[in-house]
Amino acid sequence: RILIAENGGDALSLTAQEQPTHVLIEMDLPDTNVTEIVQQMRRSLPTAKIIVTGWYDSRLILEILESAGADGFILTNKLHTDLLLYWEVSLA
Repeated sequence: RILIAENGGDALSLTAQEQPTHVLIEMDLPDTNVTEIVQQMRRSLPTAKIIVTGWYDSRLILEILESAGADGFILTNKLHTDLLLYWEVSLA
């Protein structure tokens, strides 16, 4: 089942209600500080895999997201290939 949120607040509400095992969140989600959203999701979903997508290829951003609780980062322009690979490895 796929859940879609329009902003960070909706994403938090949906994940709290549905308790997904995997979360894919866009770094540029409207009205959202993705670092704070990831931290809150990690507290409510301690075992979920949280993957952030975005256009920024920066080691610093990756480190910030990982320290917030994200399990990984996928560049948006590589989403179609890297996400499939991630799911294959994660769900194996």
